[in-house]
Amino acid sequence: MQIKILCVDDSKSVHVFLKACLMEISNQVESVFDGEQAVERMKKSPSDFDLIYLDWEMPKKTGPETFDEFKALGIKTPVIMLTSKNGSENIVQMLSAGVAEYIMKPFTKEILIEKIQSILG
Repeated sequence: MQIKILCVDDSKSVHVFLKACLMEISNQVESVFDGEQAVERMKKSPSDFDLIYLDWEMPKKTGPETFDEFKALGIKTPVIMLTSKNGSENIVQMLSAGVAEYIMKPFTKEILIEKIQSILG
């Protein structure tokens, strides 16, 4: 499986970890470091990616705010929310809003692969 992923997280270590975990299944993991960059990148070419990893807590624009902008722009790319927020109200909020999956930090390579397979087959 060769997929293109946009990683939106303010932590460089998360980008490094994702790229290392996904090397065998992804030919492209593009990194942006806040929600504003993510929205601008998706406006340029919304069909470039098969999947978006989106952190909840970031400067300038949170993950939920960024996701809301994606929806307002008509972007249909599946989103996996990455977060340390583990309250059921947070999970329900984002799944109800339309995110495809929700991953709690810290996470493993196996969890990432499972979530991708559940979304993209």
